[in-house]
Amino acid sequence: MVRSFKTPFSRPALGGYQKGVMNYHYRDVMCNKSPIDIGLYLHMIWAVQPGSYIEIGTKFGGSALLFRDVCKMYDMDTRIVTIDRSPPEVDERFDGIEFVQGNVMDMEGTFAKNNLFDLPRPWILSEDSAHTFDACMVVLEFAAKHLQPGEYLIMEDSVLEELDLADRFDGGPSRALEEYLNANPGVFEIDTNYCDMFGINATTNPNGYLRKL
Repeated sequence: MVRSFKTPFSRPALGGYQKGVMNYHYRDVMCNKSPIDIGLYLHMIWAVQPGSYIEIGTKFGGSALLFRDVCKMYDMDTRIVTIDRSPPEVDERFDGIEFVQGNVMDMEGTFAKNNLFDLPRPWILSEDSAHTFDACMVVLEFAAKHLQPGEYLIMEDSVLEELDLADRFDGGPSRALEEYLNANPGVFEIDTNYCDMFGINATTNPNGYLRKL
């Protein structure tokens, strides 16, 4: 059985923390990342040395901008690809980021149409799109099929359950993670090196840092 998604934060503290996340900007672009998870991404990118960082769900492009700058800071030639149904209009600040129009519910078609299966390895794949149970299950199944051993899937915002918001998303990421991992043992492992670095599931992505086995 998948372990609890409980974070170490009290409900009032978590609410205040989430308010900050939802107002967080990077280089004046909405980014919506928590300081803890930014620290975890910094650690993972250095450890994995990804050939490609693939983000599903672009919004305004702030997180893709952050990932690009981190990889440049580390002197990595990482391809930064971000996928969205309606990619934003961008300026020269976003040079080097590949914006792809695609649908999370058709991951196979989006990757095939845009030649994304040929992206350099290893991959880090980040799911930050609709957050619905169905969308998260599609991404889990896609990652199970196409990630190679040692590559990562980050299932973002599984904290929605503890924020009493999961019902809006038919259970959202936490339900998808629980049902998929229980039904498919041996495909992914929850990497507690990331989930628990600052306390057990002290992240907005509890149980959401998955390493392909």
